[in-house]
Amino acid sequence: MKPLSVSGLTKQIKDLLEWNFSEVYVEGEISNLKFSSSQHVYFNLVDQKARLMCVIFKSNINELLRKQLVNGQKVIAIGRISLYEPYGQYHLVVSYIQSVGDGLKYKKLEEDKKFLLENGYLENKKSLPLFPKKVIIITSLQAAALKDILNILKRRTQGLEILIYHTTVQGENAKGEILEAINFVNQNYSKLSLDVCILTRGGGSVDELWVFNDLDIAIAFKNCKIPTISAIGHQIDQTLCDLVADKAAETPSAAAEILTKAHLELENRVSMLKKSIFSNFQRIFNLKMGIFMSLRSQKLIKLIKNFIEVRMLKVDNLSSLVEHKVQNIIFNNSKKFLSLQNRIKSQNPLNKLNTQKIIYSRLQASSFVSMQKLLEHKNHTLENLTNKILALSPQNVLKRGFSITYTKDKKIVKSINDVSDNDIMYTAVFDGKIESIVSKKYD
Repeated sequence: MKPLSVSGLTKQIKDLLEWNFSEVYVEGEISNLKFSSSQHVYFNLVDQKARLMCVIFKSNINELLRKQLVNGQKVIAIGRISLYEPYGQYHLVVSYIQSVGDGLKYKKLEEDKKFLLENGYLENKKSLPLFPKKVIIITSLQAAALKDILNILKRRTQGLEILIYHTTVQGENAKGEILEAINFVNQNYSKLSLDVCILTRGGGSVDELWVFNDLDIAIAFKNCKIPTISAIGHQIDQTLCDLVADKAAETPSAAAEILTKAHLELENRVSMLKKSIFSNFQRIFNLKMGIFMSLRSQKLIKLIKNFIEVRMLKVDNLSSLVEHKVQNIIFNNSKKFLSLQNRIKSQNPLNKLNTQKIIYSRLQASSFVSMQKLLEHKNHTLENLTNKILALSPQNVLKRGFSITYTKDKKIVKSINDVSDNDIMYTAVFDGKIESIVSKKYD
């Protein structure tokens, strides 16, 4: 027998279901109701043994039908069975729905709430300790709620000891395990020095949170020997455990914040006191320092004044001494100046100057004659060189009978290979140029 592919088998199952269940009537309670952004409605129909996923497309929704869509409402749904192939899940595509009264599940929940209220389970709440030292958390080790609580507790407190009692938080075994956990707390709270018990799990559908609406769990949680905090799901979720707990938190994170509120407030208060003490100390220190500096300044002024007076006396003495020394120096230098003046007069510099003038005149005449001869020699040399250059200039060469032949491109013809037949050539002579055409070349 040839094996089927997964998609092939799923297709056959889809065809069978949709052919045999093209119109069915199903009675059950609405659970986990959701209105999508696309305006389709998703929910489950449940009874005590099974759950059926349902969808109502927006084309089949009207105001009357919308009013009947309430969690816990018992209804009869008419529609067809379809199978979503990518996930292999079948569901009921509802075309019409009719309410038949409150569902047994929600009816029992209301009866349990009434029982708890009438028997005082919602009263006599125990106070949470301001500064708990040890807390026990009843939840699943895989719960995201546990990570949130641990992160906040570690961030906001130091030295808080945390115990975790692992239980499943949904499914058939959840009730028994949660009751065992609460019983463990009651038997060991004194020996373990437990201060607070937290019962928690993260958000989920109504069905997934329903175990926390169990009456036995709620009564056991109320009778816990130590203060309790319930943190089930999100803000919109409220279970029986939330009602009986000594403190109900809107979220698991809020439970951690409630537990550490006093500790955080104390830290903030201590921090403010530290700042206040430091500020007061700084103010007093600045005041005392100002007084000290004022006294110190007065004493320092006196010391400086005395120092200046002593130094002024020394300056006066030094001034007198310097004045006497200067007078002596002036007197001695005056004597030297008179001696030098007499020596200068005796040597008569004017005579020496006249002698130097005569010598300078003779040297000037001799230099003029030498420069005249050198200039004449250089002019003669320049004239000879000029004549040589003029003799070699192209114009003079042409005068002597020579000529220059060049092409139309101004290229000088040096060889017969520089031109071709019928090329135009120009020949420059002394008094003009001649244009010619190459008719033949000879070696």
